[in-house]
Amino acid sequence: MTRPLRLTPRGYQRLQQDHQHVCEQIEEARATVREQMEANEAESLGLVEAQERLAALEAQAAQLELLLDEAQVLDPADVPKDQVVLGSVALLTDVASGRSIRVRLVSPVEGAGVVDGVTLVSSASPVGAQLEGRRVGESFQVRLGSRDVQYTVTSLEPDTR
Repeated sequence: MTRPLRLTPRGYQRLQQDHQHVCEQIEEARATVREQMEANEAESLGLVEAQERLAALEAQAAQLELLLDEAQVLDPADVPKDQVVLGSVALLTDVASGRSIRVRLVSPVEGAGVVDGVTLVSSASPVGAQLEGRRVGESFQVRLGSRDVQYTVTSLEPDTR
């Protein structure tokens, strides 16, 4: 039995938006296929490409629908406020350098990058796996590239959305 896909409300909303965008692209691709079929050109390369794009978009939409159907959306009111969980924003301080970084713990399907000045960290990443469940003041060590880094959780903000 697989573990349910846990998502923050923000992550679920983003997947819904992605699905909507793909559905819009599907409609455009269907129109292109119709146009190519009506053109009845001797060169059907455009039709083949349009059909391949449509098939790829439909597969992507099906994948997103599956993720949305299987998702367990976390209610911020039901999660602990004193430990890092999906959606929490933690301030991590590198013990050796003293540098700090704000990170939001997210599920692997919620992506990576920086949103509103906060670095998104997947719970499946080395840092995310070590971070989940930690409390303010706790430290952990993780291997990043060729070096070991020790972080301390210096503050914690619960997910408010």
